[in-house]
Amino acid sequence: MVLLVCLLLPAVAYVIGKWLLRVFYGSSRELVFQDFFIVGGITIIGLAEAAHVVVAFFNQPLSKGTLLFGVALVCFVAAALVLLLWKRGKKEFKEQGKVTYSARERLLFSVFLVLVILQIVSVAVIKPVYLNGDMTLETVQSFLETDAAYQVNPMTGQAYELGIPSRLKLLCLPTLYAMLSSIFRVEAVSVVWVVAPVFTLLGCYLVYSVLAGIFFPADRWQRICFLALTALLIWVGDYMLSVDGFDLLHAGYRGVTIRGAVLVPYTIAAVLRKKWKLVILCILAEACMVWTLYGMGACLLVAAALWITDVLLKKYQRNHSGKGD
Repeated sequence: MVLLVCLLLPAVAYVIGKWLLRVFYGSSRELVFQDFFIVGGITIIGLAEAAHVVVAFFNQPLSKGTLLFGVALVCFVAAALVLLLWKRGKKEFKEQGKVTYSARERLLFSVFLVLVILQIVSVAVIKPVYLNGDMTLETVQSFLETDAAYQVNPMTGQAYELGIPSRLKLLCLPTLYAMLSSIFRVEAVSVVWVVAPVFTLLGCYLVYSVLAGIFFPADRWQRICFLALTALLIWVGDYMLSVDGFDLLHAGYRGVTIRGAVLVPYTIAAVLRKKWKLVILCILAEACMVWTLYGMGACLLVAAALWITDVLLKKYQRNHSGKGD
């Protein structure tokens, strides 16, 4: 069942993401199939946040939130399939024809795939190390046991005497994991330690493949080198806490890992392509998952920094060209 969930979630994300991007942009040569998976994954987080708000802020049982989440997910998938079948055959996004690889490209791409497969196996098989202060699994289990969200302290088993901050209460990842556990009848430990990390790792590589296409649009060898180097750096980074490689291989279920490995680089890719709707999605997704500056987190700062840099560069170029004339 765990394998089925690992396969089903990317498929659902792909269908939803493809539908939403058609709604957002209609036809765009800059959007690729990786965008479908990423935007679909962000949308799943958004649906989970909506159900979480009902549970956490309106004191509804988790089972009711799970029902709402499941119905919303089915409706989104159904709407996506209807639209995609209706527009079947229309080439609205960038589609690549048959691709032929040279011998060295096939060799390097094979090395990249082996590294990725080994990482997925590592995430799925090796028991995660203990992360000091992390209580994600315990929180998810308390949600399932009490049929509620943020009502019981997972460390003591007692109700919160003074409650918890509203900003912290807004974070939806534990609820999402609990709802997935309930819907697919999978143990919480498998959802938190296997399903979520595998999904995050795949999302990371999809994002970096988008960046590779932006950085090296006309050189496939350099794109493959970029991805292979990314996979190698993730392995090399598995040496201490808080390093990106370590987080991806041992704590892919955490909001900070999803932010650092998926949302921030995807924000960069969206800004570079001037896809501001995607930037907004990343900012909102981070606010739903990570307690950073009360929602005004890294994605917003990165997007603002890139936008300001672009404005200053354009201003400099205009002034410089004027002096040259």
